[in-house]
Amino acid sequence: MKLIALIIVLMIAVLSVVTTVTPGSRNYKKKNPVVEVAEIGKEFAKPLAQVDQIGPELEKVLDGAGVKLPAIAVGKLDKEEDLKHAVQDFNGSVFSNLDLPKTNFASSYVSNAQFDQALLDGASLEGATGDMVNFNGARMAKANLNASMFRNSDFSGAELREAKARAGDFTDSQFIDADLSFSSFAGAKLAKTDFRAAYGAGASFIGADMTGAHFEGADFTGVRFSAATLDKAIFTGANLKAATFDGARLHGADLSAAVNLSTEQLAKACISADTKLPEGVTAPRC
Repeated sequence: MKLIALIIVLMIAVLSVVTTVTPGSRNYKKKNPVVEVAEIGKEFAKPLAQVDQIGPELEKVLDGAGVKLPAIAVGKLDKEEDLKHAVQDFNGSVFSNLDLPKTNFASSYVSNAQFDQALLDGASLEGATGDMVNFNGARMAKANLNASMFRNSDFSGAELREAKARAGDFTDSQFIDADLSFSSFAGAKLAKTDFRAAYGAGASFIGADMTGAHFEGADFTGVRFSAATLDKAIFTGANLKAATFDGARLHGADLSAAVNLSTEQLAKACISADTKLPEGVTAPRC
């Protein structure tokens, strides 16, 4: 309230000074310039001294009239801590081929944005939301995509080595020929996602929903599919050497042409009558 009072009083003071020192005005009196400057200073000093008195009175008047003024957080927008969480709208923006390592896109809106061939190593897209986003060929090593939502998006040829995408939503997206090595998609939604020819050695898909996903020709050596839902997923030609499926559900999945898959790997998995396995490989039905 003091700030508002100060603004009002200063406006009055400025008007008073202008009419006093401006030639042609009714109150103008020709004086020595030094004297004029001193008097101007006195004029501006008066409102400053009156603010403490006027502020409370102004507040009483406004309250009586039922007027509520919003609080003014002076300097708040200058704080980096407050700004870094600000939601930004990048829908339709073009970042193609740009060098943006460690850039903060957290909680941003990026639908239809273009990040193809961009350098995004270590960038934060945590909580970002966007449909049909183009990350084709982007470098995203160690990027943070936790809790992000990129449905119908294209990560084909992207490098996501050691990226974190836990609890993200990538439904209907494409990771064709992408590098997902040692990345984490634990708890992510990856239904109908295309991983054909992807390289995902050491990646984690623990608890992920990968219903209807495609893994044709992918190298998923040492991947962790524990507790994942892989119903109707297709693994034709996929290298599954040392991959773990403990607690995974594979109802209706096609693993008949998977490479390096053994009975031991599926000992704790759950298949159905229509699940297709390589010749000689068995798994429990449940």
